[in-house]
Amino acid sequence: MFIKPTRFWNLMARSYARRPVQNQAAYEYKLDITARHLSPQDRILEFGCGTGTTALIHAPKVAHIDAIDYSSEMISIAREKADAQGSKNINFEVSAFECWPIPAKGQQYDAVLAMSILHLVLDLDATLDRVRSSLKEGGLFFSSTVCLEGLEKFVIPALGTIGLLPKIRALTQEILVERMQAHGFEIEQKWRPETGSTAFIIARNSG
Repeated sequence: MFIKPTRFWNLMARSYARRPVQNQAAYEYKLDITARHLSPQDRILEFGCGTGTTALIHAPKVAHIDAIDYSSEMISIAREKADAQGSKNINFEVSAFECWPIPAKGQQYDAVLAMSILHLVLDLDATLDRVRSSLKEGGLFFSSTVCLEGLEKFVIPALGTIGLLPKIRALTQEILVERMQAHGFEIEQKWRPETGSTAFIIARNSG
């Protein structure tokens, strides 16, 4: 039986929110590197924001964050956390990235975040095009992406194909860099932790 991604993540939301970060040191490093590039006047979009943890951490450093996810349960948890934290400059909304309006010229975002989501998108090229259109010239795209290795790159996508998991794209850091460059991004920084299978990339919209 095939499970729709929205249903899967709605069912998983509460347990996902309780789960500790798999590599806390790597997560904090990525938060720190990202924060160094943010300014108090910045407007940010995070798509695939999950339960809002990353957006809530960055909120005090910027002017405004639009944080979206297609899971209504994830957004419900994110709003609860924002209320508890007293955050007033985050707009949590239920939306897929492809349905979120592209800002008019002159109103684009200073930065776009995609943390643990690019391996789940159905059309990577269309997603990268949309990211670039959403960014002002010189704006930054921060992404952290699962890169499957060894048997994982065959087994996990297969589970998505038969409907036991959401569809997962087998990506490598090299593929991500190549596709980003093909869509008009300049790679500012790339990093992978010593353990784990994620690729953290900072790319600039070259205009």
